[in-house]
Amino acid sequence: MKIDNSGYITKCILLIISGGLIAFFPQIITWMFYIIGGIIVVSCILMMFTSFGSGDGGLLSSSSIVGILIGVGVMFLPKILTLGITIVGGCIFLVLGIVRIIKALSAENSQSNRILSGIIGCILVLTAIILFVNPFSAASAARVIVGLIMIVYGLFNGYVAYEISRRNSGYTSSSPDIIDVSDFSVHDDK
Repeated sequence: MKIDNSGYITKCILLIISGGLIAFFPQIITWMFYIIGGIIVVSCILMMFTSFGSGDGGLLSSSSIVGILIGVGVMFLPKILTLGITIVGGCIFLVLGIVRIIKALSAENSQSNRILSGIIGCILVLTAIILFVNPFSAASAARVIVGLIMIVYGLFNGYVAYEISRRNSGYTSSSPDIIDVSDFSVHDDK
């Protein structure tokens, strides 16, 4: 029976394109937020001006002001997310590092486990400090890593689609989809 590989091909294409955009062209994504936010702001300003002549000026102008604020928020969303993700990540790494260091100082573990736990704890605390001190560079590095992982996953889906295509090429339409087992009998020889 033939297997449909169109889903794998679609995932391959989308993952490679989006991974490339995220890893190597983040400005395109930022510009998309600017364009969407700008459209929201301009449409709300136009709605505010048209509401003054209609007689429902109070209600429409207040919703226009809220819309303008939302549009400006959308424009600043990439920077807010970049800063927020690194701060949250830094807090998580800091807590995990402190827990590891406390476990290393406790007498419950063997000497080798205590040393390994202490080293891992120090690395996690150092990573947290780097995230706090330079959040935009850390976010940029994380963005590149995520983009590359998406590209690798897309290539894997492309390989799966290739293997399915190769398997399907050996399939002939004269092969039945249903196997005839009417002449097959199972003997019960207990």
